[in-house]
Amino acid sequence: MRELYLKAPAKINLALHIKGLREDGFHELQMIMQSISLADRIKLKKKSGGIVLKTSHTELPTGEENLAYQAAEIFFEQNPELNQGVEIYIEKNIPIAAGMAGGSTDAAAVMKGLYQLFELEADFMKLHQDLKAIGSDVPYCLKGGTVYASGKGEILEPLPFIGEKYLVVVTPAFKISTPAVYKLYDELQGYQKFNFDLILDNLRSEEEIDWSLDYKNDLKRASENICPEIVEIKDIFKNSEAEFTRISGSGPTVFSVYDSREKAEKVAAGWPRKNDFVTAVKTIDSY
Repeated sequence: MRELYLKAPAKINLALHIKGLREDGFHELQMIMQSISLADRIKLKKKSGGIVLKTSHTELPTGEENLAYQAAEIFFEQNPELNQGVEIYIEKNIPIAAGMAGGSTDAAAVMKGLYQLFELEADFMKLHQDLKAIGSDVPYCLKGGTVYASGKGEILEPLPFIGEKYLVVVTPAFKISTPAVYKLYDELQGYQKFNFDLILDNLRSEEEIDWSLDYKNDLKRASENICPEIVEIKDIFKNSEAEFTRISGSGPTVFSVYDSREKAEKVAAGWPRKNDFVTAVKTIDSY
């Protein structure tokens, strides 16, 4: 095999709770993660040596600061017997710094893809450990689907797929720094109570998802303070027959769930804010 084409799906957070601050300085989290059909497209091609990364997005770094590049470095360090390198091309469809794990999903896809490209057997438990060093969301992105994530986000419990739901995803042009959101969260409000067990009971039971449960995002207030456009976007969704609206991750992406593909596509097509990234998507199972 000389080259390989892959999809790297985005994720949303159906719920995000911060339990407190850990001794290592990170926040102790409880999250429900869900893959969606919005995806970057990645091409891997064998080359004589080294790692070359190219991308369709001018703002995306192409060196060691790129998570996909870091994943390739780990792969070749773990497989020193290979005497070849790789050229990586990322067609960037997921907005950057948007709370949808765009960099993390690229890294996970590159790691999985390299094992396929070089026809090596992958030990997913080991990959999980290796990829934690790149970012907390990367292990989740190895398989995706509906998952309960705890710890820093790296302790994963696969949950029954919530089924095919139709969503509109909106990202304003404003970019948010995740560390800045967490810092402001700590300054603004401290830690809140969150009845996460009811959410988990509902999802584990494989019954219809109950959106009336405590599916909140603890970073909401901090994200809205940094990016007031989030509030404007949510106000538009309020008048669109959405079943459920939340911020994904640390923002600024906002998504709404609809009971039909037609409703979602109609909302996306008629979106009034012209500078936003807007797309109608659906939830997907593990991949």
